[in-house]
Amino acid sequence: VLDVGAGYSPYKKYIPHKRYITLDIDKETKPDICCDLHNIKWSSDYFDIVIAAEVLEHLYSPEKAINEIYRVLKPGGICILSTRFIYSYHPSPKDYYRFTWDALSYLFKKFDKVEIYHHGNEIQAAWALLNEGKLNIVLKIFNPLIARIHFKKTTCPCGFIVYAEK
Repeated sequence: VLDVGAGYSPYKKYIPHKRYITLDIDKETKPDICCDLHNIKWSSDYFDIVIAAEVLEHLYSPEKAINEIYRVLKPGGICILSTRFIYSYHPSPKDYYRFTWDALSYLFKKFDKVEIYHHGNEIQAAWALLNEGKLNIVLKIFNPLIARIHFKKTTCPCGFIVYAEK
């Protein structure tokens, strides 16, 4: 497993693995590979799984990064990625993009199988934005109720999960 933008590896305990390798540009998190996702310093066709949670919006060239993920995945390997659509500005270290179904389909065009799922909806997106700043101290008590509101279709998701097989 390669966990890109891993930070402190919050998913490691949930994912069965023989070897779990972290990649991050932040040396403070002590990643196994300290490099930029646009140029992964690892051999091609190596990993069975690449996890990229909430990383894509922080990349200046998301297409190049997805192509690098494709390169390091073995044939039949899986990429699981999440990213934002409606979300406040959060530079960590930079915040470049928000993505749609169309953009994600395009970015993953090399993959053999791609499934894109949205999460959140208009109500949850508005709620998340309303919870920015000082109001969140009071309003966050309602988060569990807002989280129960589900729409099968929406034009305003909070974000996306992508499952892609090479």
